[in-house]
Amino acid sequence: METLLDTRHGLMSASLELIAERGVDIVPAYFARFYAAFPGDEANFHNRAASQGAMVNEMLTMLLAQAAGETWVPMIMRAQVTTHYSHGDVALSQYRDALMMLVDVLAEAAGPDWTHAQDAAWREEAETLFALIARYY
Repeated sequence: METLLDTRHGLMSASLELIAERGVDIVPAYFARFYAAFPGDEANFHNRAASQGAMVNEMLTMLLAQAAGETWVPMIMRAQVTTHYSHGDVALSQYRDALMMLVDVLAEAAGPDWTHAQDAAWREEAETLFALIARYY
C-alpha cells in the first residue's frame, strides 16, 4: 500500500526526471534569483562552480530524503544550520525563501508538464524542512 511519503517522493522524483529530460540546468536559474534576493550572500560562494551546484544538490537531497522518510535528515540539517553560522547573520526567513525559490525554479524548468500535485509535494516538503531548520536555528 502506498503511503503519503511514497506519493510525495514519487511525485518529486518524477518532476526531476521531467526536468532532466528537458536538459535544463537549474543551478544558474536558481542563483540568478538567489543573488537578486540576497546580493550580500554572493561573497559566501568562493568557488562558485563547485559551491553553487553543491548547495542546490544538498537542498534537493534533503527534500527527497525527507520525503522518503529517511531518519538521518534531522542530524544533517542541524549540521547545516550550524555550518551556516559561519556565513554571518542569515535570517531564519531566508531559509524558507531559499527553499521556495528552489521550488519555483523547478516548476519553471519543468514547464507546462509540471503538475499541481508535484508543486504541492515540493512545497509541503519545503515547509516541513523549513520547520526542521527553524527548530535548530
